[in-house]
Amino acid sequence: MERYCSICVPFVEGDNNGQLTNALISQISSQGILAYRSCGADLLLKVCIFEPSDENIGFNYASINDEDAKVVVANEARLSIVARVSLIERSSQKCLLGPIEILSSIAYDFEPDLSNVTNHNFAIGQLEMNSLAKDAAFPPLYNLLAQKIVDYLAHSW
Repeated sequence: MERYCSICVPFVEGDNNGQLTNALISQISSQGILAYRSCGADLLLKVCIFEPSDENIGFNYASINDEDAKVVVANEARLSIVARVSLIERSSQKCLLGPIEILSSIAYDFEPDLSNVTNHNFAIGQLEMNSLAKDAAFPPLYNLLAQKIVDYLAHSW
């Protein structure tokens, strides 16, 4: 790595809103292992993310319509994402590291919306409040993934 001074991070494939791309640039800049350049860098960091997955991991009992009947509802989920990472020497297009897949996950809590739940139409994982909490979990998930990717670069030489 001593012979390389700078790195370019093109837009991450699958990062529709640029959050992971920005997190990567921020992590690279703060770690100081390489200087970030938008173009003309020695190295190119190629990253592709796959469709995120989420699974319910925490549950509790909830009453329905102030009755004695209780149902199990989800109140915690884990959001996971995988990135395929390659480090390429820009001048020769030679792949120096990777491709490697790096997994990152984060757990988040949410409050189930029981206002429209009955015994007949209840379905775990289709609660509006969960989707709002899931949206809020993406920025810290991307920051964690970016940190893992930059740590991989720093410690793989």
